[in-house]
Amino acid sequence: MKEDKEKEVLEGGALSDGGNQSENEPETGSVKKEETVSEKKDTRGRIIARILLLALGNAVLIAGVWQAILFDGISVAAMIFQLKVPMEGADGGNFKSLAIAMAIGIPVMTAILYLIGNLWRKKVKKNRVLRFFRDRKVLTAGMWFALAAIVILARMQVFSYLWLVIRPSTIYEENYAAVEMEKIKAPEKKRNLIYIYMESLENSYADKSVGGLADQNRIPYLTELALKEGENFDADGKLNGLERVEGAVFTCGSLVSQSSGVPLILPIDGNSMGKGYKEFLPGAVTIGEVLDHFGYQEVFLQGSAVEFAGTDLFLKDHGNYAVRDYNYYNRNGRLPQLNYFVWWGFEDFRLYEFAKEEITRVSKDDRPFAVTIMTIDTHFTGGYECPLCGHEFKTGYDNVIRCADCQIKEFLAWAKEQDFYENTTIVIVGDHPTMDSKYYRQLSKGDDKYVRRAYTVILNSAAEYTLGKTRRYGAFDMFPTTLAAMGFEIEGNRLGLGVNLYSDEKTLVERYGLKKLNKELLKHSKYYDKHIIEGK
Repeated sequence: MKEDKEKEVLEGGALSDGGNQSENEPETGSVKKEETVSEKKDTRGRIIARILLLALGNAVLIAGVWQAILFDGISVAAMIFQLKVPMEGADGGNFKSLAIAMAIGIPVMTAILYLIGNLWRKKVKKNRVLRFFRDRKVLTAGMWFALAAIVILARMQVFSYLWLVIRPSTIYEENYAAVEMEKIKAPEKKRNLIYIYMESLENSYADKSVGGLADQNRIPYLTELALKEGENFDADGKLNGLERVEGAVFTCGSLVSQSSGVPLILPIDGNSMGKGYKEFLPGAVTIGEVLDHFGYQEVFLQGSAVEFAGTDLFLKDHGNYAVRDYNYYNRNGRLPQLNYFVWWGFEDFRLYEFAKEEITRVSKDDRPFAVTIMTIDTHFTGGYECPLCGHEFKTGYDNVIRCADCQIKEFLAWAKEQDFYENTTIVIVGDHPTMDSKYYRQLSKGDDKYVRRAYTVILNSAAEYTLGKTRRYGAFDMFPTTLAAMGFEIEGNRLGLGVNLYSDEKTLVERYGLKKLNKELLKHSKYYDKHIIEGK
């Protein structure tokens, strides 16, 4: 009997210390035991793994916020291209801001999350779910990294991009017109060409009355040029221009698209371009090759290093250009001092003066000339305020854009006084809308219905536009259109994916609509890979 009573007392004591314990009384023994087990699990390796995963998650988050602030709207295809090509000559200002944000943000955010995790651990004694994560701190840190990556990649539309590129498209089989020299007829008297790519120049800089977004016009001269003197294929008195076609919304992509009639969209696997990046779209045929075939002198000028994004390879493989870039003028002592460098190289006002020299030189030859000029001062972010820039606007970028308008006015005033002018077709086009997303947000004031177009005008065209309607077109339509403006006749009025805008042939933007067209261009094309990228 005595033994039975002692057993009953012992069992009662065990119950009072366990399952029947009051909720108000702390689980002292069990909590201490769990915390001891948890602390033992926190080995040095686990602590390091936890910190690294938190840091990676924070790095992804910072990069995503940085991209959203500075480069919102840049396509995944454009980002992949920039990751796969040479970056020599690029201005590193934007990436410095990312490096600073990473250097400060990662350690600060990681330390805060680490401390919160430790403090939070002490507050979850009663909740089994929270205790599960408390005792698996490395897993929790890994989930933070995964969540940050998923959110940022989804926002950047990476998943939708990957979904498109694994699907096939026959857009090239159905629409691509290969360039055949025998189907292109030159005029009896060949016209010269001056083709000016104006960096980040878009119609939104104009005022609302002519199709822009601004309250005060930043490009008054260019507006008048397009609506009163030249041709931009409008019929409503509003600025028209290149719509944002995939593969042509960054500088090199636009150069390739306008020159060859095909967008520049690289596959996410394999070599960057051709065999080990020794060839640049060997299967494409460009206006440079066409004009070289017909005996033109070709000059390409820009104020930055031509190696950026592989432009040097493109020019070497697709024409017979005399290249005049930053390296050329620095090497030949034409800049204020050796290794003089501002922004991306040297200023646009110097570029225009060098262009005048080159045009004067080639105009003295009996052969026709084709001179291409690429400006840079209006590049994002914020542009470069040169000594010629005024202070008409509060925002520096506005003043840079206004300065570009004044500089092209001065250059054309000079050209009009030259003997060659009457026999010279001049094309002025924005390479793409600005990538300065912060500036555009301020300019648009949240207007998400506005259709952004790169500025376009053709002067002294040998062809006349008589369709009487506003056309919708993209960068690759400039290839056949420019040749037509120079007096060339093109059998079928199509080259590459481009259409001669002076003809009544429908462009792909008009046939598909921009949204559907861009989806088709991003899809995987066996024809593009085999015949354009590989050149087979």
